[in-house]
Amino acid sequence: MDISPESISALRQSFEDKLNEQNEVFHPMDLAKINNSDSWLKRFLIHTEGNQEEALSMLWNVCEWRKSFGVNEISESNGTVRIDYLEEGIMFPHGVDKDGKLMFIIQCKLHFKASKDPEECKKCAVYWFERMERLTNGDQITIFFDMMGSGLSNLDMEFTNYLINLLKMYYPAFLNYIIIFEMPWVLNAAFKIIKTWLPAKAVKKIKFLNKQNLNEFVSKESIMVSWGGEDNYKFNFEPETKKVEETKKKVHFAETMEVKNVSGDTRDIVCMPKEFKLKINPSEVLVFNKDNNNGYNELMASLTFVNDFKDPIAFKIKTTCLVKYKVRPSTGTLTPQESIKVTFVLNGMSIKQTDVMRDKFLVLVIPIVDTKDVAEMWKIQWETKEQHILKCKILNENETVNTWNSYDKNHNNDLEQKVDKLMNVVTTLEISNRVLSQHMRYVKYSLYIILLMCLFAFGFLWAVYYHK
Repeated sequence: MDISPESISALRQSFEDKLNEQNEVFHPMDLAKINNSDSWLKRFLIHTEGNQEEALSMLWNVCEWRKSFGVNEISESNGTVRIDYLEEGIMFPHGVDKDGKLMFIIQCKLHFKASKDPEECKKCAVYWFERMERLTNGDQITIFFDMMGSGLSNLDMEFTNYLINLLKMYYPAFLNYIIIFEMPWVLNAAFKIIKTWLPAKAVKKIKFLNKQNLNEFVSKESIMVSWGGEDNYKFNFEPETKKVEETKKKVHFAETMEVKNVSGDTRDIVCMPKEFKLKINPSEVLVFNKDNNNGYNELMASLTFVNDFKDPIAFKIKTTCLVKYKVRPSTGTLTPQESIKVTFVLNGMSIKQTDVMRDKFLVLVIPIVDTKDVAEMWKIQWETKEQHILKCKILNENETVNTWNSYDKNHNNDLEQKVDKLMNVVTTLEISNRVLSQHMRYVKYSLYIILLMCLFAFGFLWAVYYHK
């Protein structure tokens, strides 16, 4: 699909306008990418078939997700991703397909859902996606599911759904093919469900292949020995070696960064003063604990904000997951040395430690230098904005709390229900297969006996006839 430079510029300008209007804070590296990379913006327009409104919405959602998930911080060098998971070789990039696109190989037989932390598996997937984007300069990839030797114990519908959502929602125009290699018949029902998660144009990209026709979609030089080819590659994890200039460009939230906008001028994306105006006590970590003083058995946390500045300040609290939390108050003003208690409440749902550890709150602070309306001050004080990132945890990580005692609804989501149905179907098929196999053995043995009896009868009749 042809995307004109004018369309790319229009998308960039629309994002700039929305950013200024909503006063949102995104990661500086993502903002720099939007300002400097036409090819990245072009992918959003290709993904949405040139629809500017949908492309803008997707771009905005991607920036929100990248900030909340901490995509730019994921690296094997800082402990944000499990090195032991990466070294197992369950998934890795290697070889190219028939179009010369890098293949992302997933060795299904090595993955056992019960033995893995699902959140860490997701981080590994994002790590590889980001690394492949840098390796290919944003070119498309082919996902290769190597299903040789896999079975029901290797089936992970949740992780497969996560990979699909990454491609649908956060990595536009990134997929070339999905190759399913040597799929066992017992998993046919699973992939019928997986197909329903894909848009129609993506379903056409799924290719079910075996050793006989693999060369139709995979480069001959990239067909490994285990697939019937000559490539004797053995995976060995090697840390990414980034270019020097890329390392120099890396920017953290606590740094000042300038990027050029369409008109050519520059403006600060994030600028934090050396000394914070807002003091947060006891720390910038929200520790949620059970509150038994109300009828809902809620998980709550509280912090005290203190204005340690000579002038009044205004604060605003944002979160990566609005539906999960209530904050009281979420905005306010503080005179010099004034303090206020802020309460954070987890809304009604079953909560685990892993559910909240990836959530964060962003506290924005600006000085109030005159009597102007505070809402207007948020717009004009962009360059003096201060920010604090609050992390979350539960006091007892082994505790799972149902925050509504009367909450007796079915907690299974659509995916879990589909998996349950799938497992029932697969179990029924396996039982039927065993019964059928047993019946076939009986039939085979019966035929052997009948054949022997016929041979015996024929021999007996022949002997009687011969002696006559």
